[in-house]
Amino acid sequence: MTRIWAAIRCSARAWFVLLPFTTAAVAAAQSPSGDRVLVVYNANGADSKSVASYYVAKRAIPATNLCKIATSTAEQIKQDEFDAAVKRPIRKCLQRADADNILYIVFSFQTPWLLEVGPETYALDQFVADIWDVYLPERPATEAEVQPYFGRAQSEGDVFEPYLPLADYRRKPDARRIYSVWRLDAPNSATAKSLVDKAMDAEAHGLSGNACFDRRTDPPTSVPDFGYGSGDWDIRRAADFAQRAGFNVIEDGHSEEFGTPPAPLRCDHAALYAGWYALDHYNDAFTWNPGAIGIHLDSASARNPRGGANWVANALARGITVTSGAITEPYLDNLPHPDQMLWYLLHGANVGDALLRSERLLKWRIINVGDPLYRPFHDPAMTERLRPRVVFALTPPATRGSSTTGVIAVSTPDPATFSIKSDHPDIVSVPAEVAVPPGANSVRFPIQISKSPATMTTVRISAASKDLQISNTLVVLPKP
Repeated sequence: MTRIWAAIRCSARAWFVLLPFTTAAVAAAQSPSGDRVLVVYNANGADSKSVASYYVAKRAIPATNLCKIATSTAEQIKQDEFDAAVKRPIRKCLQRADADNILYIVFSFQTPWLLEVGPETYALDQFVADIWDVYLPERPATEAEVQPYFGRAQSEGDVFEPYLPLADYRRKPDARRIYSVWRLDAPNSATAKSLVDKAMDAEAHGLSGNACFDRRTDPPTSVPDFGYGSGDWDIRRAADFAQRAGFNVIEDGHSEEFGTPPAPLRCDHAALYAGWYALDHYNDAFTWNPGAIGIHLDSASARNPRGGANWVANALARGITVTSGAITEPYLDNLPHPDQMLWYLLHGANVGDALLRSERLLKWRIINVGDPLYRPFHDPAMTERLRPRVVFALTPPATRGSSTTGVIAVSTPDPATFSIKSDHPDIVSVPAEVAVPPGANSVRFPIQISKSPATMTTVRISAASKDLQISNTLVVLPKP
């Protein structure tokens, strides 16, 4: 489920601190129109064009943006068939529809979602996301090849890169022409069509209901924001965002899932969900409100969106509107990050932007299910409600060197003094105290690595004032 170094976020590059008090935390989010969507259907699927045409009509997508492919199966194809029957026709459709204008590619029901590359299986959708091979050549990504639209974050420290609409990213001079790829898929065509209806219903009436979050540990500070602990920190921070946004939050820290004692037995009227961990399994402990968005972190969460025991298929069958997951082992840090996803959604993103910005790799093993145009939140006042009182960044958060830097920022420019502690003072030393200067809202301080550990070591660094507490995890790597 996890590879150790894959959980060291941004360790290969210096962290550029984007603090929400000193930068624009939200872009001017506008919901892109239907002409920015290409809809792909399978001529060999009896219901595929019907679902595609339904979506085109509902979202006022130009009929010229319908794209026909014809594959030998609606499930899994090999790379030679992908090149001839999927990649080549979609490229032609993109050129006809204006490849630079299209942001979202949506696969209709009964299109294949699995791609064989040599002996391994990957998500076909994520190869189409880089259909021009500008992010990578036509091969699977390695864990170091982070896709260019991914947003950086330090969940424990409450530091998140601002939302950047995909349209704005694509206008950058150095942008790569990648796409947010989705599918209207489900156990049957009627449920696939309903994903559009429920998204539009929530846009019209507002997304409401309970926000349910299922960690494996309690309190979250009992684990570092590293390895498996990073999953709990992602979920904890997502719950925090939902709380700030005004949702009724049901949060559980037992290792058992919702629906299994001593965890809560039900999460009814769910609007938001993030949790883990049961491999290739769905606990029937939920009812889903129209527009509900949920992610379950497991290595086979989207093994087959049309059926079986997996989480995604069963959530779709029972009424969820948007979900995402892994077709096979993705490693933890390459699953969608629920806290980043919710951060972007609450700042006005549609789900197409929010999920793409929350997923580290393309040409990998993740599929997204739902309508990418769905934009559940567009309240300008949300930005202020989401603003944290304090954030704590490490620059960088992982090092082999002799030092790194801590940055604490507060939401008001009043002077604040923080006591600083390291839980491994034999390895990492910190100042006993730092102060935010009068009239400022942040302070930087040095963090010294006094000795190189024999093995990779996580060090929690805590900052506390009289009414504010926050921590972050530094990963200290042994010197070669």
